[in-house]
Amino acid sequence: MRKTNRNTKIVEALYNLNKTDIYSMMLFTLYKMKDDPRYSTLSELAYIIEGNNLTNFLDYFGGLTITVPTLRDMRKITQAMLLYQYVNIEEKEDFKDAITAVCGDEFSKDEIKEAYNKILEVMSNYDFSRD
Repeated sequence: MRKTNRNTKIVEALYNLNKTDIYSMMLFTLYKMKDDPRYSTLSELAYIIEGNNLTNFLDYFGGLTITVPTLRDMRKITQAMLLYQYVNIEEKEDFKDAITAVCGDEFSKDEIKEAYNKILEVMSNYDFSRD
């Protein structure tokens, strides 16, 4: 096979890619192969989850459909966990004082209370020890 100028440029471009770019290209190609819009953002994973962590992620979650929570959802749960800590673990504060302390501008007391109640349910019904 005779190398053309175009082939040389493609080969040079491939050599200039780093490992992350190659993983991204592979995941984008997978999206195009599957022709499924649910795969459209996969190529960005390579820039967020590096190397072996990406492989571990794919090994663990491969074939599953997951929904990624928003940062707001995680902040709400964090605030509710802080409330749990204040009321149930360390300080044993009064609930009304504690919820006032953890609520800021982002969440209403009802939102934090709902998340706190869910934490109470989870803590009483599930064992999180890793034996």
